Amino acid sequence: LKIAVSTALPPPGQANASSLNLAFVRKELSKAKENVLRFKEIVKSAAEAGEAGGGRMGKSKQQKDDKSRTMYERMGGDLNLEALVEVVYGKAVVDSRVRSFFEINARKLQTIRKKMFQFLSGFLGGPKLYDSTNVKPSHYHMNITDFHFDAMWDLYADSMKEVGIHPDCAKDFLAAMNRVRKDITTGCTVRMELAQKNMEKGKDGLFKRLDGESGIRNIMDRFFDQVLVDTRIKGFFMGKNHDAVKEGARIYLTEAFGGPKIYKGRELAEIHTAVGVSDYEFDCFLLNMERAMSGLAFDDETVDEVIVCLEPIRPSLLGRARGLAARAKVVDGQTVLERMGGEQAVEGVVETMFAGLILDARIRSYFEGIKDRISDVRQKFAAVAVGGFGGATTIGEKVVRKAHYGMNITDYHFDAMMENFYCACELMDIEKEVIVDATDVLWMVRNDVTA
Repeated sequence: LKIAVSTALPPPGQANASSLNLAFVRKELSKAKENVLRFKEIVKSAAEAGEAGGGRMGKSKQQKDDKSRTMYERMGGDLNLEALVEVVYGKAVVDSRVRSFFEINARKLQTIRKKMFQFLSGFLGGPKLYDSTNVKPSHYHMNITDFHFDAMWDLYADSMKEVGIHPDCAKDFLAAMNRVRKDITTGCTVRMELAQKNMEKGKDGLFKRLDGESGIRNIMDRFFDQVLVDTRIKGFFMGKNHDAVKEGARIYLTEAFGGPKIYKGRELAEIHTAVGVSDYEFDCFLLNMERAMSGLAFDDETVDEVIVCLEPIRPSLLGRARGLAARAKVVDGQTVLERMGGEQAVEGVVETMFAGLILDARIRSYFEGIKDRISDVRQKFAAVAVGGFGGATTIGEKVVRKAHYGMNITDYHFDAMMENFYCACELMDIEKEVIVDATDVLWMVRNDVTA
C-alpha cells in the first residue's frame, strides 16, 4: 500500500504540479487486496493444520502436489517464493562455504535477493521479471565452483522444508536448479580448465611467469601484508612468528608453483589439524592471493593458474576426503553406500536402470551402437556410483570426463538418465531419503559427463 501511494503521489514540493494517478492506485490496491486474500487463505490453512496437530509443515506434506500446474504455482506463487529466497540468503550470509561471496553492503545484498526472486519467478513459470540471458555473464568472473553451487543447493533444500514446500515439488525444483549449474559455474570452469591445460604442459612455465623465487617472495610479502590486517583471518596468526610462517609458506608454494623441491616440513593436514580452518577462511586466503597478485600486475591467466594450484590444498587444510567419495552424505555414521545396502544393492539398481535406458527414446541412441559393450559400461557406471556413495574409488572424475568428451551428451540426456536412476531405486525399494541423497551425489558428475 505504501508503495502504491508513494508512487502515485507527485514528488515532494510539487503538490500542485500534477494530479493523483487514480487509475494506478486502483490497480495497485486491487493487487494488494488479492495478496491479502491469499495470505488469509495461507493463515487459515496453517490454523487448520495446527488444530490437527501437524503444524504448517505437517500440512504442506499432507496436501496434494498438482504436477499439472507450473512450478511457480506448485510452490505457492510469489509470496512463498519471496519467503524462500529470504530464508536461503539469511543462511548463506553465515554459511562458511559461501559467505565470502556475500560480504557486501546491505543494499547490494538486497538487490541480489531481489534479482534472485525475479529470476526464479520466470524460471519456474511465473511472471518473467528478469532477463535470464544475464545469468551467465553476471556470474562469469566470479570464482563459483561446483562446491559453492552445491552449498547453495543444500541451503535451498533445507529452506524449502522451513517454508513448507511440498516434498515432491521441492525435488522437482532442485532438479530444475541443477540445470542452471553451468550458467553459474561456466566462467570459473573455463578459466580453471585453461589454467589446468597450461599446468599439464609443466609447472616450470608458471614458475617462470611468476618471476621465479624472487617473484614468489614478492607475492608472499604482499599477501602477508594483506592477511595480517584482514579481520576475517588475522586471528590465525596471533602469537605466531609471522616471518617464520611466511617463510615456510613461501618454500612450500615455491615447490607447488614449479620451483625447486626444497620443502621438508610437515604435511599440511598435520600442521592445520588444530587450527580449525573453514571453507570461508580458505576462500578469504584465495581472495587475498588474487588481490596480492593483481596488485603486482600479474595477468589474469597467471592468477588463474595459481588458484588452480592452491585449490587442491583445500581438503588437506580442512581435513576433508578427496574426490567423489568426499561427496558421500553420511547420516548416523553411514554413507549412502551403506544406507543403500552395499555394493550388490547399487549394482542391482544400476542393472535395473540400464534396462530402462536402452528403451528410453530420449537416450537409447547412445546404446544402440555399443550393444556388445553395454555390460562393461554398466559395470563402470556402478563403480563410479559406489565410489561416489562412499565406497572404494576406482574411477575418478578425469576418467569420467575423458570417456564422455566426444559424445555430445546434453543436460537433457543427463536428466533422462537421472530419472531412470530414480525410478530404478524406487523399484528396488530404496528409502526415499536415501534416493534423494544418492541422486545428489550423482548430480556432481553432470559437468564431467556433459563437458
